Amino acid sequence: MAPRLPFRCSVNVGLYRSAVAMAAQQRRLDSVSANLANVGTVGYKRGVTASHEVEVERPRGKVRGVTTLAEVDFQQGNLQRTGRDLDLALHGDGFFAVEGPEGEVYTRDGTFHMTEAGALVSEDGFSLAWEQLSGVIDPVGLPLVIDEAGNIRQGIQDVGRLRVVDFPDKSVLTKDRNGFWSAPRAIQPGPSDARVHQYSLEESNANAMEEMVDMISVQRSFEVVARAFEAINQTYERLTRPF
Repeated sequence: MAPRLPFRCSVNVGLYRSAVAMAAQQRRLDSVSANLANVGTVGYKRGVTASHEVEVERPRGKVRGVTTLAEVDFQQGNLQRTGRDLDLALHGDGFFAVEGPEGEVYTRDGTFHMTEAGALVSEDGFSLAWEQLSGVIDPVGLPLVIDEAGNIRQGIQDVGRLRVVDFPDKSVLTKDRNGFWSAPRAIQPGPSDARVHQYSLEESNANAMEEMVDMISVQRSFEVVARAFEAINQTYERLTRPF
């Protein structure tokens, strides 16, 4: 039978675990809030969190704790037809490659535009990357025709093929505040099997109703843990109060 902890030690452990649980619920709430804020963001991928207990070796023995991991759900979003010839959506795993200020970055947002010089750019003005470029786009010429492989034609002229890539392990990707994904310099992207759909955009894969249900659940869990924390804290104060 395991030895029983002294009462004061038990209180300290209870306070610690309650505080850790509240921090985990706060992180879940932050993730759900971000999902709700981006329900209407083109190509957005919802964040998810998971908490689990870990055991760490210390000089005085093993110590148990709780860690909360944040991950991204890259599940496919619905495709919405817009009718704009420069709206592109990917169906399948992959990203459009874009020439960012500090190198290649990646996005699922296919809201593209054409400059007066005939360059295809993102909403932030970053040029799309090309797998191969064989022609020049005439900004006042015929509409562009883009097939599922990302090949672009203008009239009878082959313009080139857009660079669409994928990463076997998407957990290495990080997202900046503008919504672009980037990979560590040592990680090179591979080919993608995603199909390009012209005249369409990919909707966010966050569902407003599901996120609201999750938010209510997280708030209730936080309140329960907070009440437990307050009860333990009051017990600790009575224990240490001078007579």
